[in-house]
Amino acid sequence: MTNLKRLSAEEQSIILARRAYKKEWRAKNKDKVKAANDRFYKKQDERLANQKSHNEETA
Repeated sequence: MTNLKRLSAEEQSIILARRAYKKEWRAKNKDKVKAANDRFYKKQDERLANQKSHNEETA
């Protein structure tokens, strides 16, 4: 996360506005956020499984 104290007032307001918009968007689109998280963790699980099987083959 960006340290807002090091930024100008204009940059701070831009970042805060962006955060507020994204927070509002996530609240309105919970189904899309959940779908994206599910896809991400499914891919992570597949990578971990592939990594484990690769390690077992080389060991």
